[in-house]
Amino acid sequence: TERFWTEDVSTGIHYQINSESSLTWHQARKSCQQQNAELLSITEIHEQTYIGELTKKFSFPFWIGVNTLNFNSGWQWAGGSPFRYLNWAPDIIERVSEPAHNFSAFYSKLHWATSRKGEGGRSVLLCIHGKIALKYCVLILEEMRPIKCTNGWWPYAGHCYSIQREPKVWKDALTSCKKQDGDLASVHNIAEHSFLVSQLGYKTTEELWLGLNDLKTHFYFEWSDRTPVTFTKWQHRHPTYTNGLQDCVVMKGQDGYWGTEVCDKQLGYICKKKPSSQTSEKETIEDPGCQKVNGWKRYGFHCYLVGSALLTFSEANKTCKWSEAYLTTVESRNEQAFLISLMGLRSEKYFWIGLSNTEEQESFRWTSGEKPLFTHWNTAMPGK
Repeated sequence: TERFWTEDVSTGIHYQINSESSLTWHQARKSCQQQNAELLSITEIHEQTYIGELTKKFSFPFWIGVNTLNFNSGWQWAGGSPFRYLNWAPDIIERVSEPAHNFSAFYSKLHWATSRKGEGGRSVLLCIHGKIALKYCVLILEEMRPIKCTNGWWPYAGHCYSIQREPKVWKDALTSCKKQDGDLASVHNIAEHSFLVSQLGYKTTEELWLGLNDLKTHFYFEWSDRTPVTFTKWQHRHPTYTNGLQDCVVMKGQDGYWGTEVCDKQLGYICKKKPSSQTSEKETIEDPGCQKVNGWKRYGFHCYLVGSALLTFSEANKTCKWSEAYLTTVESRNEQAFLISLMGLRSEKYFWIGLSNTEEQESFRWTSGEKPLFTHWNTAMPGK
C-alpha cells in the first residue's frame, strides 16, 4: 500500500525501506517485483544524496540492485538502468573488479559494498513512475527520414558515424570529432550499439574511444555531447578502479562491450554528428544488389527487409517466399547485431526469424532445414 512508500517529490520516484525482514539478494528482488517495483538503482548524484538522508537513521545495510549476474558483462543494475555512477566504499574500491558474481549492499555510511553470495542484509525497494522511461523515449523517437552523410560517414537513426583509426588520446580524439562538426560517439540503446558493432567496419581487435567519461566528476560518467546517459554495455569486471585516475570509455572485444581506460592512452575513436542534409521524400538510399523499393537493406552477401504487417509465423514464411526470399537465418554475432540495429528503428517489439520446431518438436531448425550453428536465446528460453 502507499503508506509504505516515500516519494521524492523532485523526481516523482517512490522508495520503500523494508527494515523488518532479513533477506537474501534474490529474495529482496523478488519482494520488490511482487510490488511492481525493482531493487534500488542509483544513476544520479542527487539520488544518492536523497537515499543517504532516507536511510541515515538505520545502522544496518540494505540490498540494492547492483550485480554481476551476467557472465559476459560487467556491473549492472537490476531492472536495466544505466550503470553510470559509482559509490563504492573506500576499503573495497580496488576489489570490485575481481571476477565473481557479487551482490551489492547499501550501508548507512553512504557507500556500497559487495557480497559474494548475496546472503543476509536488508532490502531497499524502489518504484519508478515513468519519468526515466520518458527521457529514453524522447531520445529514440527522432526523425527517421533518410539522411545524407559525407564520404566516410555512415547513416543511422538521424545521425552520421565514422571510425577514425589514427591513434589519439581521448581529449585529442574529441577535438578531432569537433573539427568535423561532430563529437565522440554517444550510445543510447542496444540498437545503436549494435549498429556500431555491425555496420561501421568495427574489428574485434580494436579499442575505440567513445564519448563516455568521468572527467568532470570522478565515478560519475557523462557523455561528451551532453546527452543523457540512458544505456551502458560494460564488459566483465568494468567499470573498474584506475588508481584514482579519471576514466574514459572504450569499445572493444568481440561484442563491442565497454571498458574504462586512462584517458592518456592513444587509441582510435568513433565520431558522431548530425547529417549534412536530409534526402527528399522521392529520393532513395540504394544498396548495391538489393531491390530499390520497399526498404531492402544490404549486409554482407544478403539483402534484408523488416516487414510491417502483423502475421503468424506461417504467414510470414509464405510472404517471404512470395518475394523470392526466406525468413532470415542468424549465423553469427555480427549478423545478430545487424538485425538488432534494424529492429531498433521500428516501433514493433517482436519479429519472426526462420527458426522453429514446427517440423520436429524436439529440435529447432531453420526454414531451410538446417540446424542452427549460432543461437542467442533469451533467459529461460527456449521454453517447453
